[in-house]
Parts: sequence; structure tokens; C-alpha cells
Amino acid sequence: MNFSTSIIETIKKRTSWRTYSPEPIQGLKREEIDHFIKLKDISTPFGINPSDYRFRILSIPEFDPKEKKKIGTYGVIQGAQDFIVGAIKSSELDQEHYGYLMELIILKATELELGTCWLGGFFNRSLFGEKINCTPYEVVPAITPIGYPKDRRAKEKFIRFIVKAKKRKPWEEIFFSGNLENSLSNIDLGKYSVLLEMIRLGPSAANRQPWRIIKENNDSIFHFYIAPQKGRMGQIYETMTRLDIGIAVCHFDLCAKELGIIGKWKVENPEIQGTEEYSYTISWFGS
Repeated sequence: MNFSTSIIETIKKRTSWRTYSPEPIQGLKREEIDHFIKLKDISTPFGINPSDYRFRILSIPEFDPKEKKKIGTYGVIQGAQDFIVGAIKSSELDQEHYGYLMELIILKATELELGTCWLGGFFNRSLFGEKINCTPYEVVPAITPIGYPKDRRAKEKFIRFIVKAKKRKPWEEIFFSGNLENSLSNIDLGKYSVLLEMIRLGPSAANRQPWRIIKENNDSIFHFYIAPQKGRMGQIYETMTRLDIGIAVCHFDLCAKELGIIGKWKVENPEIQGTEEYSYTISWFGS
């Protein structure tokens, strides 16, 4: 996977940056991230062929003056000179797959001490798609600025306060045992407690943390669901929850590999009572 430091420590370290130095990425860091985003021989639990996705770095100098005014980050991102943009062939699990891969890239950028910030709504999708020659059969679900982070400005601090960027839901609200009525204790979970904690620390749209994980009683089997998003704001962010579950699966999968925990991913809906309003995505079956 070409990481030189612990994925677990990198997940703990990752944070969203919206203010950047105007200095473009250069030297060995640029070479390493350019090589990494090719994602050669990378597979995800969602089973999409490597030929069905691609990522590249777009630099602001590639845009003409009129285009620069239409980038569409609406003042959310300041100073960034480079963006990572990807396109993926439309399919049943394209958003989940993209979420996994983009988070993989973001974790690599974090390891290289570069700043990033998931953008699923605040960008001009058609303009970025045009820049990477997106076909009618492809979508651009999200992008991220990438660069050298600067001290957060007042507006960024305010945004982080509004979305409660540092706050995470407690265990009992996102991890369950057997069904959605019984919270899962992290006692006697062994290394699995680390994997679930890395999910809990993951980024999500507006920090809503839509993932819900149900562990089967007496078995190392974990079912991944998306909670229903309610209210007007819920409707706005609902389209991004599939990216979020891809991020959760990425964290669980990478950390399991790092800790030597063996298992398999399968899409086998267990039809657990009480999950009728939840969107089932995938399951992990520990060996």
C-alpha cells in the first residue's frame, strides 16, 4: 500500500484544512503523491475494476482567469494551488468505492504532512469534470485541495465550530450488538475495538457520522449501515453518505491489515429487524 508510517497513527493525525500556503507542492512530495494517486494494483471491498476509476492533480495555473472565478469553493478554501480530482465509472457502488479510494489518498497526503479537505458539495462539478475529460459514463463525486496548510483563519475556525469538526459521536450511538437496540461495549473486543475507534474518528460530510455498525452476537461479523438522514439538512447531505460509508470501510480495512486481522468482505444483507429505514452496504466476516 506504500505507506511508511502506521495507518492508525495517520488516521489520528488527519484533520481538515481550508487555508493553504500559495506555494505549490514541489520536489519529492510532489513526485510521491503523483505516483501514489495512480493507485496501481489497489482493490477495495466493493469490487470495482481499476480501469473504472482515475485520479489526477489539477493545478490552479491550468485554469484560465474566467474559470478560476467559477471553481466554486465559495471562499471555503483559501490559498490552495492544487486539487486532487477523480472520476469513476457510474455503477451500483461507485460512491462507496470512490470514498474508499479518496480517503486512501488523503491518508497518504497526511503522512506526507500535506493538508487536505473533503469537498463533496462546495465545488463546480462540471468544471472539474471537464478539466479531467470526464465522459458521460463517469461521475466526479468529490475533490480535495492538497497543499501546505497554514494557520486557520477566523472564517475557518467558525466553520469548524459550526460543524463541530473535533466532536465525534460516542460509541453507544454508532456501534451495536445484535441489533440497533443494544449498544456495543468496547470491552472484550480485542483488536476490533481499535478498528471501530478508527471508524469513529473518520471524516464525514458536515461531521454527521452516518455510519452504524452492528456486530453479530458471539461472532466477529460486522454489518455496515447508513442511518437515515432526516430534516432539511439531512436531505442535503444524504447524497454524500455513500462516500462516508466508503471512508468507514477504508479505515476498518486498512487498520485490519495493519494489525494482521484476517477476514473477508461480503455484500450479504442479514435483514436485521429494526434496520428497515437504514441502508445496508457491506459486511466484514472475521476468520
